[in-house]
Amino acid sequence: MKIGLNRKQLKDIALVFMVLDNAYFRFSAVIGSVAHLLTRFVAPLFAWLMVDGFFHTGSKKKYCMRLWIFAVFMQIGNELSYLIWKEGGINDNIFLTLALGFTIIWFFDMAKEDSQKKKILFNILAIFITVISLAISIVPLPIGRGMTLEGGMQLIPFIIVAYFFHGSKLKQAVFIGLYSVLMFFFYGGLELCSQGIDMFCVNSDWMTFMVIPFIFLYNNEEGRKGGKWFFYIFYPVHLWIIAILGNIL
Repeated sequence: MKIGLNRKQLKDIALVFMVLDNAYFRFSAVIGSVAHLLTRFVAPLFAWLMVDGFFHTGSKKKYCMRLWIFAVFMQIGNELSYLIWKEGGINDNIFLTLALGFTIIWFFDMAKEDSQKKKILFNILAIFITVISLAISIVPLPIGRGMTLEGGMQLIPFIIVAYFFHGSKLKQAVFIGLYSVLMFFFYGGLELCSQGIDMFCVNSDWMTFMVIPFIFLYNNEEGRKGGKWFFYIFYPVHLWIIAILGNIL
């Protein structure tokens, strides 16, 4: 066994902090805003593990289809939650962000084909989907309550960087750090530091760099067998449980 954390252990850590973050948004009066700051590595870690899985999966097609299927079901569930609770519905759908990210890097990967026409086509498709993904991260699509891309501004560029620099954790860390600085100013820059600790924590989505230690801790081992579908089930179930509790308490 290599020193460090394997894939399953990293996922387990991310799951615990994911629950904490989602619980914070429903019970912010009980759970302090520092909880949101402490969990800024969660979504980037899942995205990074997805990119790593892209290079090791036995079937990219099945992996991509799985993400898209759960993204669609999650979105349907979100719309249903708004019919039940109105403003107390569920907005989160990390599956959609991961599905788009996977599709983008798959097109970039297929652009490595020998055919010049295929290279041009797949690169154009990858760039087009990237632009669309970033756009709907800012401007909601007129679907249901208005569909936005969860963490799109942070995760889509992150996924692309992780893909192109796969195999070099140092290069990944440098570019992730630089992008975090860019996002810091996008979110308000130094003004964030003058609004008090609570507002700083709430507006800490730019802190993607917090994933870097976990990237270096990864020992390239899979970990315990089984549990392939656990995250796909746990993610929507825990959001619904938290939403139910948040709307009845």
